[in-house]
Amino acid sequence: MQRKNIDVSTTGFIKKALFTVMTIIVYSLGNQIPVPLIKATAEYQTMIHHYHMGMISILTGANLPDLSLFSLGFSPYMAAMMIIQLLVMMKWSIVEEISQRQLMYLQNILSLLFALIEAAIIANGFRLVTGSDHQLKVLMITITLTAGAMFVQWLGNVTTIYGIGGMVVLIVGNMLHSNMNRLILPCRQLLKMQHGVWLLTGLIVGSLLIAWLTIIFHAAHYETKQIQISLPSQIEPAIFPIGFNLGTMMTFMLGMSFLVIPSLIASLFKTPAFWTNPKFQIGFAIVMTFLIDYFFAFVMLSPRQLAKGMRHSGNYLLGVEIGRPTRHFIRWRLVLFNFFSALILSLLVGLQIAGSLLAKQIWRPLYALPISIVMMVLFMESLVELLNELSIPKRYQKLKERILKSV
Repeated sequence: MQRKNIDVSTTGFIKKALFTVMTIIVYSLGNQIPVPLIKATAEYQTMIHHYHMGMISILTGANLPDLSLFSLGFSPYMAAMMIIQLLVMMKWSIVEEISQRQLMYLQNILSLLFALIEAAIIANGFRLVTGSDHQLKVLMITITLTAGAMFVQWLGNVTTIYGIGGMVVLIVGNMLHSNMNRLILPCRQLLKMQHGVWLLTGLIVGSLLIAWLTIIFHAAHYETKQIQISLPSQIEPAIFPIGFNLGTMMTFMLGMSFLVIPSLIASLFKTPAFWTNPKFQIGFAIVMTFLIDYFFAFVMLSPRQLAKGMRHSGNYLLGVEIGRPTRHFIRWRLVLFNFFSALILSLLVGLQIAGSLLAKQIWRPLYALPISIVMMVLFMESLVELLNELSIPKRYQKLKERILKSV
């Protein structure tokens, strides 16, 4: 009897998919387990509202409004990652001299430190516990929240190794669950209104349009021909793309998470009167999002590093001199083309902040819907890219078989 061949790549994919499903279930269960000894107060709910921590926490896979075991999510890990990125960009000698493994240890230590700070602020800063043994309860809550954050970080890492998508798939799952729960009430309210069916249909069509535009905008890029001297001259020049929204994903995943700690700290102290002004908060959110998006665009595509690499390799952009002219060429196109991404993203964040401050509570989830759609579409596209990478061995195997048949 002939033995049936087993497709190893398909078997490996199924194992990764099953492992990913398991981690999503574990992550979802952890988000449903309430932190013991804690009771949400009006002061804490006010902080969540005024500092928009609910939306920020969703964007970082956290669950601050519900105070669950995984309330901190990936925000400590991503804040630590942002600090490491800054140190690498600044080219401090201490960072350049240590190995990649030591750099990861440093990042884990920073992540633990940020988790402790956030947990301590939440446990002790908003009077969430009472009683004679107040300090002991605060210590236990701090340890619980910190342990939950570090477990989430470990869960994301093992999903990256043995599953598909790493922390991205966990954040997407958290966003889908949170948004579905938040949108049920306003959708029911829309159906009760006159022409409610048409209003709900318009909301669905508008959401699909935002998703479609996000996909198109994410794929848009400016192409410049790059000459690679190691390749034969008869080969067509390679394309050097400059995307129109290079910093969007990093702005969400790292920039927003880094704002969690300052927002928590600011909420503990008496802030100036202008800080509570809705116009200031909306304007501040727009400006900061715009700047953070530009920052990460230059992190992901550093003109100085690219120009330096081309100078050492001998490669060059067609029609552009090697060295400083190349750096200026890339820099100004980054400034120009990333402007549209930063502007649209900052306006969407401003819309969400305006809704959380000015709209009735029942309609606030609708103001946050556009930014949530953009976020989920970008995460989904990154997952599609990961799935395409997993299919590369299978495609190479088919190519190899065709070559062997032709010989």
